[in-house]
Amino acid sequence: MKKVMAILTMIVFVAGPALAADKAFQKADKNKDGKITSQEYLNATSKAFDELDKNRDGVLTKEEIQANDKIDADKLIRETDANRDGKILKKEYQKAAKQRFHSMDKNKSGHIDYNEWPSDRSDLYSPFNLFSF
Repeated sequence: MKKVMAILTMIVFVAGPALAADKAFQKADKNKDGKITSQEYLNATSKAFDELDKNRDGVLTKEEIQANDKIDADKLIRETDANRDGKILKKEYQKAAKQRFHSMDKNKSGHIDYNEWPSDRSDLYSPFNLFSF
């Protein structure tokens, strides 16, 4: 029985990220055609921004980002805040999202298929944590 539990635990540990990636891919693929278009991705990131922007002013502050404990606020601001004012405007966020989309679109087809959808990306790129579809 202990061996079975150990094996099941290992399977969950190894397969967990892949299952989460599969679920996130399916949620992002709104028209269920097996690929995520740039527009599907940007729609999801726009929704995620709006969920993080608690006061609905179109700007993410460090405090708003820190309310989601799965996001490294300093890293997100450092990598997304184009004008370096310590806040993230929605247009900055969407510009960064476009760049992320293009970096994931390895074959430059204009969409991300399941083979291009990494299961081990960092929190900055993670739709599970940053972009809640």
